[in-house]
Amino acid sequence: MSDEESRVHNRPEPFFDDLADLYERFTRVRDAATSPVRSWLVSRLPPGARAVDIGCGSGNNCVLLAERYDHVVGVDISRRMLDIAATKPSRVPVRYQHRSALDLTPAVDGRFDLVLSVNAVFHLGPAPEVLPRLRDLVAPGGRLVVIDITQPDDEEVARPAQQSAYAFDTARTLYEVSGDADAAADSLRMMLHPRWLEMSAAHMPLTYAEFAHAYRAHLPGVTLTKDLIPTMSAAVWDAP
Repeated sequence: MSDEESRVHNRPEPFFDDLADLYERFTRVRDAATSPVRSWLVSRLPPGARAVDIGCGSGNNCVLLAERYDHVVGVDISRRMLDIAATKPSRVPVRYQHRSALDLTPAVDGRFDLVLSVNAVFHLGPAPEVLPRLRDLVAPGGRLVVIDITQPDDEEVARPAQQSAYAFDTARTLYEVSGDADAAADSLRMMLHPRWLEMSAAHMPLTYAEFAHAYRAHLPGVTLTKDLIPTMSAAVWDAP
């Protein structure tokens, strides 16, 4: 779907078609086996057969899920990201689907033992609309795991006028976590790209307080992790 079609049909705009290659290099560090984000995620994957990655991007987490689940679906609105994902080998074939995550329904797609989303939920729309949709995709006894960008409660670091400072802070954090100067430089290039700045203006992450309020309201019993790494928080919810 073109950007114009996305606007006409009120669908999410695929900003990452223009950012895919930069984002792929960025996520290689975030999704590396030694990353604290990856270690945290691996320790929270439940047993089961079916898993879906919402906003799967270039498929790194789908490959991880395919090591543990026999049926894995990856959904993203960026065709370019899915093209990159399709080149990556996995234990079982991943079904990559070019569609909005908000189009998934239990009636059509079934329910999943794991519903995962990393750095994508805040792009999908208001939390009161998105979280019930994701919750409904979780099978009885299954788990929803979300890792998402959050802003500090006492700052507005991601506002357009302060985006440069936010980009440099993120690059510094990435370097401190990984020691990879090239990856830090790639993250800076990505976050100062015109399409990233446009996307940032259109999709503002929640503050942690807003994140916690929304997730507790729509996912009773949810477990929250603040600052999994700086600017990233997480939620784990188990379905009854």
